[in-house]
Amino acid sequence: MKDAAARETALDVKRSFIVQAPAGSGKTDLLVRRFLKLLSAVQKPEEILAITFTKKAAAEMRKRILKELPNSGAIAHRLRIQTIDAFCTALTRQVPVLARFGAQPEIIEDASELYLEAAARIFKEFNPASEKLLAHLDNDIPKATRLLADRLKDRDRWLRKTGEAPTRAELEATLASERNRLLARAKALYPRATEALARGYLTTKGEWTKRPAAPKELVSIPGLREALFALCNMPPAEYDDRQWEALEAILALLKPAVAHLKVLFGERGQADFTEFAPAALARPEDLARPGRRVPGHLALAIRAPHQADFRLAGG
Repeated sequence: MKDAAARETALDVKRSFIVQAPAGSGKTDLLVRRFLKLLSAVQKPEEILAITFTKKAAAEMRKRILKELPNSGAIAHRLRIQTIDAFCTALTRQVPVLARFGAQPEIIEDASELYLEAAARIFKEFNPASEKLLAHLDNDIPKATRLLADRLKDRDRWLRKTGEAPTRAELEATLASERNRLLARAKALYPRATEALARGYLTTKGEWTKRPAAPKELVSIPGLREALFALCNMPPAEYDDRQWEALEAILALLKPAVAHLKVLFGERGQADFTEFAPAALARPEDLARPGRRVPGHLALAIRAPHQADFRLAGG
């Protein structure tokens, strides 16, 4: 393999590495080999922690590691190969008071019902923000409820940003930044690329047009069709007043919706995995106190990390 030297370097257990490569390139195999090498360097298997993003990936890694171990039956229960969610849960169990859970709640993988219930509680009492949102949605309460419930599902991505609602100027600056990024990507492939050019030579499904026929010089450039199609789907440069009024209402309702969700978690004695990540991050320094089980070696294999995943990894 052309990268054999780089792979071998990544097995140096005295150093830390970030390995980025496409699917099927052998990242899991490399992580397994590093884990096995670490096993020979530590006193206890529990000193090593391997984190993946999915249960399937964790099971696959465990299977591969055990296959290489002569004493797999005796050591299997001591290997710490977990998803990021399971790791967060384990941290909160060590410091339940600091994590602010008290009694450990039941973990539920699909909390859709709770998201809908928490969002529905928002509309039991009307306020200016909820009235604005409903006016924008033609008083469709179920639709408004689903809209807020969807935001609760991915709340780890925006919760830290909504302590104070961003201004219209700040959000429109984000739109402009994304538009500039997509345009720069297209221009890197074809300097005269524009949104108008993209709409002129691509169908609504992102294929080259036949009438008029897309120029051969465009068709022959690898990746250009996809880059131009991204221009067709760029966010608007700015919000119109009606859009902003609806967005402003949503921003105002997000924090109250999270508050209802936390109350609901307490009432049901349940919580989703997203709730555990902030709890695990609340006081990480307390995990270093005597008696805490903290791994000495960390191996991450996270394909689609959330913000909390990066912070847990020290990013």
